[in-house]
Amino acid sequence: MTTDRYLIATLREQTRSPPVILPGMKRLHLCLATVCLLTSSAISRSNAAETAFDQDRRAILGMSGEFAVEFFFQETLALQPGYQVTAKPYTEEANETVKVAEDSGTRIVLQHILQVDEMVVKHWSQVWTYQADAILEFQGQSKWLKKSLPTTGAGGTWTQRVTEVTDAPRYEARGTWVHHPDSSEWTSQLTNRPLPRREYTTRSDYDLLQVTNRHTVTAAGWSHEQDNTKWVRREGKDFPLCREIGMNRYLRTKDAEFAKANKYWEKTAVFWSQVRTAWDEAALADPQLTLLPKVNDRSLYQEMLAFTHRAERGKPVTDAEIRNLIAPYLAAAPVPHQP
Repeated sequence: MTTDRYLIATLREQTRSPPVILPGMKRLHLCLATVCLLTSSAISRSNAAETAFDQDRRAILGMSGEFAVEFFFQETLALQPGYQVTAKPYTEEANETVKVAEDSGTRIVLQHILQVDEMVVKHWSQVWTYQADAILEFQGQSKWLKKSLPTTGAGGTWTQRVTEVTDAPRYEARGTWVHHPDSSEWTSQLTNRPLPRREYTTRSDYDLLQVTNRHTVTAAGWSHEQDNTKWVRREGKDFPLCREIGMNRYLRTKDAEFAKANKYWEKTAVFWSQVRTAWDEAALADPQLTLLPKVNDRSLYQEMLAFTHRAERGKPVTDAEIRNLIAPYLAAAPVPHQP
C-alpha cells in the first residue's frame, strides 16, 4: 500500500483547494546509536511466560506509533515478450502516525494517518482477525468474493484486511506470526490486490496484483515487504505481465509533528468506527461485493469527505446515514472492465 503525492493531489482536487507546493521531505538517516536507543517499541524479547497468542498481539500492536516512512517499488522481471520493465523505481517519503483504533483481543484495527505540513489525510487501515474462517478476495473489475478458509492449519493464524481511505475493502490474506528474540514477522499467503494508487490513474495494461506480503517488527519500527506480480485478467486473457518488489520502511521518530493528525483522530474516531461497522455489515449481507467507482459523477471518497468534515465540527453522523451513503456504491453485478 502506498501513500503519496497522488492521494494528496486527489484530496486537493476534490476539495477544490488552491495548489500548495510541498517542500521536499528530508531523507531518513538513522545511525546505529539511534537505533539502539529506540526502546519504546511494543516489541521486546520473547518472554517464556507469554503465549504465542500474546506474542502475536504484541507484534501487531508494535506497528502503532509515530513513524518516518520510506516507500520503494521496482519492477524486476518482464514475463511477456516485448514488455519493458520500468527502469526508474518509485520512491516516496512521508510522516505517518498509526493509531490503535480497535482492540477486542482477537480483532485489532490499526489506522494510518498522514500528516504533511498542515495537511492531514486518513490513510489505509489494517484489520487483524485471529483464526478467521473467511476472507474477502479481490477478483478484479472492482469485485470481491467472500472466500471460506480451510479449518485445517487455521490454528494460530491471523488474517490481515487492508482497507481504502473510505474503509472499503482492498485486500485480505491469512498468515502466521513467527517470533525471534529481537523481531517478529508475519508472511501472508498469496493474495489478489487492486492496482496501487501510484499506478491506477496512469496505467491500464494490467488488472490486478498477486502478492505475498511480509510484515517484520523490530525495536526500531517495522517494514512491509511485497513480492508483486502484475497480472492481466480481462476478456478471456489471464497471464502475468511482470514482477515487482516493494519495501516500505516505518522508522520510529520523535522529530515529526503530529498534533493536527492527533486532533483529527480525536474528532473522527467514532465516525470511522461507525463506517467500519457499516462495511462489516455489507460484507456479511452478500458473499459478493462489487463497488461502483462513481455515482452521479461523485466518488465515494468525495461523499465520505463531507461526512468527515461534519464529524470534525462535532456534528454526529448516524449509522443510517452512513449505510445510505455506502449503499448506492454497492452494485448487484460486476462492473464492466474499464481499460
